[in-house]
Amino acid sequence: MSRQNSFSFTGSVSEVRHGDDAKYGGPSTMSEYVSKQRRKSSDPGRDISFQVLEKFSLVTKFARETTSSLFRENHSSGSHAYGRQKQEYVLDNKASDKYADQLITPDDASLPSDSVESDELLLVWGKKRGNPLSVEEWRSFLDPEGRIMDSKALRKKIFYGGVDHVLRKEVWKFLLGYHEYDSTQAEREYLAAMKREEYEAIKSQWKSISTTQAKRFTKFRERKGLIDKDVVRTDRSVPYYEGDDNPNVVVLRDILVTYSFYNFDLGYCQGMSDFLAPILYVMEDESEAFWCFASLMERLGGNFNRDQNGMHAQLLGLSKLVELLDPSLHNYFRQNDCLNYFFCFRWVLIQFKREFSFDQIMLLWEVLWTHYFSEHFHLYLCVGILKRYRLRIIGEGMDFDTLLKFINELSGQINIDRAIQDAEALCSIAGEAGADCIPPGTPPSMPIETDGGLYVQEDDVL
Repeated sequence: MSRQNSFSFTGSVSEVRHGDDAKYGGPSTMSEYVSKQRRKSSDPGRDISFQVLEKFSLVTKFARETTSSLFRENHSSGSHAYGRQKQEYVLDNKASDKYADQLITPDDASLPSDSVESDELLLVWGKKRGNPLSVEEWRSFLDPEGRIMDSKALRKKIFYGGVDHVLRKEVWKFLLGYHEYDSTQAEREYLAAMKREEYEAIKSQWKSISTTQAKRFTKFRERKGLIDKDVVRTDRSVPYYEGDDNPNVVVLRDILVTYSFYNFDLGYCQGMSDFLAPILYVMEDESEAFWCFASLMERLGGNFNRDQNGMHAQLLGLSKLVELLDPSLHNYFRQNDCLNYFFCFRWVLIQFKREFSFDQIMLLWEVLWTHYFSEHFHLYLCVGILKRYRLRIIGEGMDFDTLLKFINELSGQINIDRAIQDAEALCSIAGEAGADCIPPGTPPSMPIETDGGLYVQEDDVL
């Protein structure tokens, strides 16, 4: 992860958003957590816990081998199904409350001692990942006039396999809400022509601002300046955006400035360019990329509100999900002043953009955009990754600062297929109880229309 293209979380979380007055709204800043952790003394009971864990590992090994044997028998008889009556994944270890309620994989009897994940208890896996949606399969979903006949089946196919890259330009428009699933090909072509004219009209508004007018238009100057700084740091290692005087970087800038006029209440915030860059890369069309991005921001705009209510709601939902699916890990976070889950802030804010490669993030996002299991599937991804490293987190006694550093260093090391499978298993396990953990209206839910606009800001309206 390049230095200039990464968020800094060593200070207050308010640094994620531009502006000196942007606050996360929580009772403490990162620096306060630093001082808290340094004042903590060592835990004399920690050695005892490890002794208990060492003895208890024999039970764990036996359970793991037994479950593996059962899994192989079930698999050979064709009964491999995720979340099968929940008997495969719960290892209830009453000997130690600290390490209770952990999920395991039936097929993982041992891990290499030098593996970065050697200290984890693996989850039961969700359904095996399939092949991407092919051109032939895509055509089979369309009726003679171009309507999608079974949107749920299509979303299921995409969830389990993604989309062949040659189809992304067409399919993403449906996933992002730019096109309706029941629209005809003729209707979509007409819409594209109308939206292109509308985009050019919005773009002309800021293009026509003279230098003299700009001197008296502080908000425009500030936003455009922030965009100019961010676009030259966004995905520059990707060939589509690399090099000096790259015209695609100019288009990226123009779309973001135009969006700041289209949705003036929300404007521009750091992180938006991260969402737009893959969309523009796929669409290769300025107008279509703009409207797909605008549709996505209708759902994720709450991530960038000045009061950060959208982020608060998601981190609260994540906290409740961990408490539901791994109470002992949640209690560990409670004991170490980590219950605000700020260490997952970057994961949630830009939906893992910095954790995976450019190709991988396109796959992950199209999986998330299907909303097949849950519109908050990204929160289950967070839980799954935390559970994968739970023994290392607890075993090394990570405090907030150490945990934050560890989470950030996972960038590029997470197995994306396994992460999706784990999240699927957790989503199935949680069921309705999991859905109830997430406050209504939490992004990426569609925002609630109000007279004050979709995105309430504290800025003075010009």
